[in-house]
Amino acid sequence: MAAGASGPTMTIGRKKKSRSIWDDPDAAEVIDIPLEQLHPNPFNPRLVFRDEDIDELTQSIKAEGGVLQDLSVAEVEPFLEYWRARLAETQPAKLEELEEKLGSVPAGDYVTLIGHNRKLALERAGESTAPCKVTNSKIPRARLLGLPENMRRIPLNPIEEALGFQGALDDGMLQAEVAAQTGCKQPHISRRVKLLKLPTQVQQAIMDGLAVSEAEILLDRLTTPEQQLQAWLIMKKEAIKAAFAAARVLSPSAPTTSTAQPQPKTARPVPQQQKRSPAAGEPEGGLTADAEPEEPKPSGSETGASNQQTEPEAVPDPSVEAAQLRVQACRTILELGVPSNPRETLRLLAPALLASPNQATRERAYEWLRSAAKPIGPDAAGPDEYFAEVSASGDSKLTAHVALAVALAVAEQRVANNGRTWDAQDRDYLAHLKSAVNYQPTDWELDRLGGK
Repeated sequence: MAAGASGPTMTIGRKKKSRSIWDDPDAAEVIDIPLEQLHPNPFNPRLVFRDEDIDELTQSIKAEGGVLQDLSVAEVEPFLEYWRARLAETQPAKLEELEEKLGSVPAGDYVTLIGHNRKLALERAGESTAPCKVTNSKIPRARLLGLPENMRRIPLNPIEEALGFQGALDDGMLQAEVAAQTGCKQPHISRRVKLLKLPTQVQQAIMDGLAVSEAEILLDRLTTPEQQLQAWLIMKKEAIKAAFAAARVLSPSAPTTSTAQPQPKTARPVPQQQKRSPAAGEPEGGLTADAEPEEPKPSGSETGASNQQTEPEAVPDPSVEAAQLRVQACRTILELGVPSNPRETLRLLAPALLASPNQATRERAYEWLRSAAKPIGPDAAGPDEYFAEVSASGDSKLTAHVALAVALAVAEQRVANNGRTWDAQDRDYLAHLKSAVNYQPTDWELDRLGGK
């Protein structure tokens, strides 16, 4: 390639080494265009250009003596003419973005439709021009063009994919058409586009590495962006899974994590006295609701020096604290639904069936199910009527949900018995809480488990 060229020059006799699926067989010859005349496609889905990817491509260009594939470009003037008319009718906000990026560009310059990474790598390699094919016929597909090329070379992150898919849909394409032209399955496109409903902070977290599966839980469990953002902030602050954070948002008053500090014991409030008639010897007016109540006087052994002593704070029972946290984890699991892993569920259900749940256990399961943010199962007067209606309903999904509640209640009753040594069944129970909602055992529980 000739350095310092002032305008496009024809490249003759250059061997073509590969061809993009988007190449137009009727396009003009390959020409070398100065890099400063190549401008990014304003609809390019890629938002993040990683240095290591560009450096790798730069080394390839140096080793091969140039790029292995030409860039696909369009002239700025017809590009603006087409998209100004189109966006003015459908997306005025996008029109402003278009003008900001290309409105002041010289009419004789070009828009890079395919090849943004190659253009950056050519700059790093010290080249001054890029081999290009002018394909104005691709201007109407400017939003979709970069998707398959980017996905095939340096994968897009999920949000970039979503933006690219959404752009194609905004152009009037159906998901099935986008799937056919990108090689992606339609459900994948649908799930990616759905990510754009998340708050901006969560979208950025996905770009930074948050698992899409975790983000999808926020979408499935929480209905508003405010709830989704709140759950994400909890996830970020406390390093817990999306399922647990979503349940925290839905039930904010419940106990939270095993790191919660016990609250100090507070004095029992003294009820305010109501106005009454004065007793004999009592000042006129008696006591009113606004009057300061008289401090109660100690009696017996509490007199004397002990008058100056305050009641010591009660030391919290670690077993009680742990039980409260486990119960919250159980409630969270039930609000999230039956786990998708049947083996894990069966490991809990089998011991529950063998144990023949007693009335106390059934009552606990019933209370968990009916006191959920969205009560689960029939609105029965008590546990006996509740379980009878569930059995008669024929609803397999509800039955499994209730069976899981009973299994958790049986396991919790067993663990709460401090007079026995914990065994493999108890370890399975806590392991299930951890895998389902990222429950973290307390130090007391770890000691019971033998430090495991």
